[in-house]
Amino acid sequence: MPRISKDPQERKDEILNAAMELFNSKGYEQTSVSDIVRKVGVAQGTFYYYFQSKEEIIHAACERNLASRLEKVKQLVASTERNALEKLTRLLMDAYPSDQEAAVLDYLHQESNSTLHQKWIVAEITALLPYARQIVRQGVAEGTFRVQQPELAAEFLLVGASFWYDRGIFAWNDEEYAEKRQALAGIIDRLLIGGGPAPASDASTQ
Repeated sequence: MPRISKDPQERKDEILNAAMELFNSKGYEQTSVSDIVRKVGVAQGTFYYYFQSKEEIIHAACERNLASRLEKVKQLVASTERNALEKLTRLLMDAYPSDQEAAVLDYLHQESNSTLHQKWIVAEITALLPYARQIVRQGVAEGTFRVQQPELAAEFLLVGASFWYDRGIFAWNDEEYAEKRQALAGIIDRLLIGGGPAPASDASTQ
């Protein structure tokens, strides 16, 4: 039977998907490269053609997750159905990866990976900042954001939310985590609207 040759990017994604499935089901430490190639049905040399190690798989997963999130953020910013306050609230709510990215988060949250963890938080903040600033400019044009230096206020909020919502840094329980997310609209109100009454649409972004 002739060997099936796949597009390199398709093969790389296939290996990455298989690795993430195994990391999620077995755990990162318990998954070997042999497990990954067995699941994909390729030789071990094929794995090392695309990835130097399991650690590189995590880097690739972080990059792919960030790229996916940025596509959603671009759609959010371009939306004509939401005002600036709704957009900024949603952006900040999604400032940190969801629990669905469990394998990546479990790896990054290990104490030995604290430097890598912080590196990726900074990378995500840096990638999201231009979109936050664009939303703020919309809010200023709408007359919603009335404080001085609103872009710096939005930057402060994004940095704060990225760390505040990170359970690898703060061991919030579910109740504490929900409470902090619910407090976000009021914090935005104080920093960007100037403490005036928040629009009724806030609740729809929670």
